Amino acid sequence: MNLLTTNGVKIYNVSAGKSLPEWLSEKKRDELRKNKEFRSRVELIQDFSFESSSQRVKLTPDGQYLIAAGIYKPQIKIFELSQLSNKVTRHIDSHVVQIEILSQDYSKPVFLRADRYVEFHAKNGCYFTIEFGRGTFHATVPNRPDRH
Repeated sequence: MNLLTTNGVKIYNVSAGKSLPEWLSEKKRDELRKNKEFRSRVELIQDFSFESSSQRVKLTPDGQYLIAAGIYKPQIKIFELSQLSNKVTRHIDSHVVQIEILSQDYSKPVFLRADRYVEFHAKNGCYFTIEFGRGTFHATVPNRPDRH
């Protein structure tokens, strides 16, 4: 992180570290893991913000995408971690209570909303919405050993 002072105003540059080119081999990336400067750098995800707050964040099973749900105005953002950028932003009718992911990537997320609706999404948007009665929401995802 670099600090620049201009006219008594401090400016912090948190992305001043060296970035890795996409074409680097896996062997070279492994060597960089041992480099102290490389390990201490900070990388920020672009546009990782919501108007008020985000209470639900979930990583996809393949570790390539991050799904976050904002409160007001209710919205869902999907971030691609390899690019450190926002991939998808979707607005919904009510804030998200629970996120489940049915695929290895971001292509099949399911959202339980506060108004007792469950939204099934696909890559192109909302695929199906169903309303549930009052009670507890239980999700069973087959072929996932970490779920009971």
